Amino acid sequence: MTKRIGFNRILWSVSVFVILECISLVLITNNGIVQKYRIMGSIRDVQSCFWKKGENIRYFVNLRSVNKDLVEENTDLKNKLALYNVFSVGKDSVSRSFSPGYTFLSASIVKNSVNKQHNYIIIDKGSSDGVKEGMGVVTGKGIAGIVSAVTDNYAYVISFLNKNQSISAMINTNNAFGPMVWDGASYDKAILREIPMHAEINIGDTVSTSGYSAIFPPGIPLGTVLSIDNHDGVSQNIHIQLFQNFKQLKTLDIVINNGKDEISKLETNMEKK
Repeated sequence: MTKRIGFNRILWSVSVFVILECISLVLITNNGIVQKYRIMGSIRDVQSCFWKKGENIRYFVNLRSVNKDLVEENTDLKNKLALYNVFSVGKDSVSRSFSPGYTFLSASIVKNSVNKQHNYIIIDKGSSDGVKEGMGVVTGKGIAGIVSAVTDNYAYVISFLNKNQSISAMINTNNAFGPMVWDGASYDKAILREIPMHAEINIGDTVSTSGYSAIFPPGIPLGTVLSIDNHDGVSQNIHIQLFQNFKQLKTLDIVINNGKDEISKLETNMEKK
């Protein structure tokens, strides 16, 4: 009981002190112009500090929404670029019905593994969004993998960081191409195989997708040459530093090849002959 009384007295004393201080500030403000401006300036400084902190909090809370808008804008730009490329190539044919060879669909990553020998990615787009098995998946810094299975709302992607995965890649300086595979150890290293011995290659050369498949469009930058090995006296193995850090994957784009069905049909018909 004694402690409670003592606490109440302290609380009462503090309350009286605060009230008296407030009255003093009001009196000083009303009776002195210099003091008034100084006090108001201090109050504005405190207000500005709180406003700035509040704005920083709002900015942080809105980062997810801002990032989503940027991803959608980037995907839209890729689609417009693909359409522009088609028009620039076929502008002399007035009767042609133009459609971009590739279009892109943005997606977010639900799960991503990087520490296995057979890594995978799960994304939040599925068959209801037009995603199909065999579609490529890319990022702004390279390729991510190939869709292996889909449900209505999700897709299972075989990551490039998978011992069973390979893509067709090309060295930009001389157009030498071959299969590029993950090195099996680092999440940002790959090996470009079956490059002829006569191909002149320099450290730092850029490697891109070749376009010699129906999965990925040509010219997507993948990485740079780190080192060169003489594989078997006939070909070279090119060690690549990937642009894409797979540990930092957040969003990606699904590649839709608008001519894939027609190409597949043509290949099937030719194989039957």
